[in-house]
Formats: sequence, C-alpha cells, structure tokens
Amino acid sequence: MIFSACHKKPAGLTNPEPAESYQQFSAFYRFLQYKDLDSFADKLEIQSRFEDQDHYYFFLDTILPAMWERKFERNRILDFQILGLEVDPEQTQAWVEVWIYSDDTLPFGKVMTFKQRWYFKQFNWYPSEIKAGKATVWEKYR
Repeated sequence: MIFSACHKKPAGLTNPEPAESYQQFSAFYRFLQYKDLDSFADKLEIQSRFEDQDHYYFFLDTILPAMWERKFERNRILDFQILGLEVDPEQTQAWVEVWIYSDDTLPFGKVMTFKQRWYFKQFNWYPSEIKAGKATVWEKYR
C-alpha cells in the first residue's frame, strides 16, 4: 500500500492564470511524454519548441543530471502534473513547478518535482533551465 503512494499523481492547478500560458507549458510536457530525453530520433521536432539549438542543449544539461541523480534509467516522462505557476508582473518570465513520473527498470518507476524557468520572446514562451534540489536517499531508490 505504501509503495503505490510513491508515484501517486499530486493534485494539479485548477483555474491557472494566465490560462493561455498554462496551456502552452502543459502542451510542452505532453509533447515530451514517452520520448527518450537524451536521444531524440528527430531533433528538428524538439528543436522547434526551443528558441535555438543552444537553448535545447541547455535544457537537457539541466534536466538530465537531476534525473540521473535520482537514478532514472530511461529518462522518459510517462506522466506529469503542473503544480504551480508564477508569472512575473511584466509577463516576460515564469517559474513553473512540475511533477513528473518516469519509467524505470524498478517496478515502481521514479518521480521528481522541480521548477522550470520559462521566458517570453517574440510572442512565444520558451522553456529554459530546470532547478531541482539534490536528491534525497529516498528519491534515489524509490
């Protein structure tokens, strides 16, 4: 019973503001679902979601170490939930708190909660770095 709670999806945002930004952030994670984050077959598809290739690699450089530290095996997001959204008053930057559930060789999968910075440029929101705290012993093995 306690193990089933290890990857239980937390409650997400209800009535998020601004709604159109929330939908774009959510669409980004839906796009990432079931893709191997460290080896995309079609990089043009993923790069279209970033300002340029450098920003794409910057994103990978911040999310993959956090996943590896928690011993994620395949680096694939199976499920996600947006837990929080903080948009600055000028609407040029946002911090999005995200919970992800990933597949793994272990029977229970892996979970991680982190914050991601987004920035608004040329009438579009772009993902940027991921900030995740150091993994606890529990997070490394659950």
